[in-house]
Amino acid sequence: MSEPSPISRRTFLSAGATLLASVGVTAALPNAPASAAAVPPPTATPAATDLARYRPVAVSSTDYAPTPATFAVDGLPQVGVRGSGWRAANGDPQWISVDLQALCRIEAVALVFEATLDDGPFDGNYTDTDGDEILSSAATAYRIEVSTDGRAWRSVYETSEGRGGAQTIKLPEPVTARWIRMTATKRSNSNPVGLNGFQVYGVPLAGRPKAEGWTSWEGGNTGPAPELTVAADGTVPLESGWSLTMDDFAGTADGAELSRVGVDVRSWLPATVPGTVLGTLVEQGHLPDPVSGFNNMRIPEALSRHTWWYRRALRLPRDLDTSAGRRIWLEFDGINHEATAWVNGVQVGSVKHPFARAAFDITDALAGHRGEHVLAVRVTPMPHPGTPGDKGPDGRTFLQSAHHYLDAPTYLAVSGWDWMPAVRDRVTGLWDHVRLRSTGAVLIGDPHVQTTLPDLPKTDTAEVTIRVPVRNAATSATTVTVRAEFDKVRVESTVTVPAGGSTTVTFAPERFRALRLRNPRLWWPNGYGDPHLYDLTLTATVKRSVSDRRALRFGVREFAYDWHQPIVISPPGKPALEFVDGAATQTVTFDRQHARHVRIQAGQRATGWGISMFSLSVADGTGPDLALRRDATASSSENDGNGPGKAVDGDAATRWASQAEDDQWIQVDLGAAVDFDRVTIVWEQ
Repeated sequence: MSEPSPISRRTFLSAGATLLASVGVTAALPNAPASAAAVPPPTATPAATDLARYRPVAVSSTDYAPTPATFAVDGLPQVGVRGSGWRAANGDPQWISVDLQALCRIEAVALVFEATLDDGPFDGNYTDTDGDEILSSAATAYRIEVSTDGRAWRSVYETSEGRGGAQTIKLPEPVTARWIRMTATKRSNSNPVGLNGFQVYGVPLAGRPKAEGWTSWEGGNTGPAPELTVAADGTVPLESGWSLTMDDFAGTADGAELSRVGVDVRSWLPATVPGTVLGTLVEQGHLPDPVSGFNNMRIPEALSRHTWWYRRALRLPRDLDTSAGRRIWLEFDGINHEATAWVNGVQVGSVKHPFARAAFDITDALAGHRGEHVLAVRVTPMPHPGTPGDKGPDGRTFLQSAHHYLDAPTYLAVSGWDWMPAVRDRVTGLWDHVRLRSTGAVLIGDPHVQTTLPDLPKTDTAEVTIRVPVRNAATSATTVTVRAEFDKVRVESTVTVPAGGSTTVTFAPERFRALRLRNPRLWWPNGYGDPHLYDLTLTATVKRSVSDRRALRFGVREFAYDWHQPIVISPPGKPALEFVDGAATQTVTFDRQHARHVRIQAGQRATGWGISMFSLSVADGTGPDLALRRDATASSSENDGNGPGKAVDGDAATRWASQAEDDQWIQVDLGAAVDFDRVTIVWEQ
């Protein structure tokens, strides 16, 4: 598919003033600083404004970073880290050229550098960054050249007073060319040159092939949203029919406006929910799979520097209970990092915690609106996304490691770690389930089920404790009966919850004997038995009407860990080793001996340290320690504080340690010849 044939010169001249005024170049002098209008908004029609948008690009070099040449013509030409762009390797000169794919009449050029002249060089400290650091420089000296064949170039503009940021250049006179090149010959600082936008304005003089990039979303979201249905648990899943766009492309930052009927979302993306922004872009084919090869270098860091909008139009299912007295809740199981939601023009709530659940009462926002309703959710990434080094040739790996706490808790490794590169959107999005729920005035929260096996190691008895949070959304105190049922167990309790208050109903075996299970079916780990689970149903009833119902599954098992528990290792043919609190106790038995001196001769060390033992004991059977507080000598000691006497002083906290050499020994004088048949050593390790 090709672009339309070129328009006539008369038509262009009649429309030229309007076109050039829209991009701010008619009044711009060469190298004059650009106004906000100098760089067209990304939502502008590419063919009408920017001849270079999505066209083939060649460059002199590329830094080891997610900054390929194509990002300079990708439709996100913004100064700073909110823009995506090309970054060269270090050194001058560096150049970038665009093939316009047909002869074009070129009137003006807009250059958008990531850096301004106020941005200094990056200090290279990737472990202490927050994500606002500029890693490139602006070109203070550069020239613009054009070519009709890609080989012979002629200069049409040159300056040594480049100001960085966004600059518009109206050429002294229009030129006809197919290729256009910017060559930077001097940088504003020691960072490599970086260009977030290379835009070319004019008209094509011949047909050109259609060009697309990762920001070309026009017309890709025309399908109707699927009708909603009530699930088996009584909720309405909201996991289809969502649309997604970047803040710059939304047309407004007003959530009230975006949550009204009639907003045109045909140029938004069909969103994957649950999922992330990057997940949607990959699934829709706009960005490559980041885990394949070096694809992650082709995904822009700018994804984590923008707010994102999710929107869904819907009609409530007929079988969802919306009768008088019922409340409708919009529930999110996980949003990263911060979100605010609107329904039908009304802001209904916010959440700032990537692992928190949120439940917004949207009853009043739905009231008065029949037929179609609209949800809009603004999702903001973590505010300190870090500046990734992406494991470049110089080995940069740890990123923002000193600043993770600023956004904690979040997905700590998504800014990059020694074992993974940065996730470009920092896992931003509606990453967990979304649903509508209908309840009465009393709601059940997330229950906590605790199981114990009190007669271990026997497993024929189990005790179950169930804690149920209960919330009263009514304006008056409400009496509610909470019931828990699983298998053949049924327990209930009646409580009064104050207006707008909450309480926790606890079902414990001390009060409810049915929660002492006989011969329970256990949740065995893999390989030990069947992982049996019980189906638990919780209901909250007010005046014989069910206000809320929840269902979940739980297993009966108990985990324990005792770090004092001895571990005994018995290598074949060697004395057993018993490990307690980090030390290793070794007992060597032999035929009864009658002697006065006992020597331990150590041959080869297991580590680079010297031989080290907390105690050395000599005994006859279970008799007393014959070496206790006797004279001891050794081949060497590492220092005066760890002499051989420390091994027989009866103090478990002192030790003998030799020099860091092999073939060391320790010897104890028992005072007289005695009978003994064993030696016990407590090694330090």
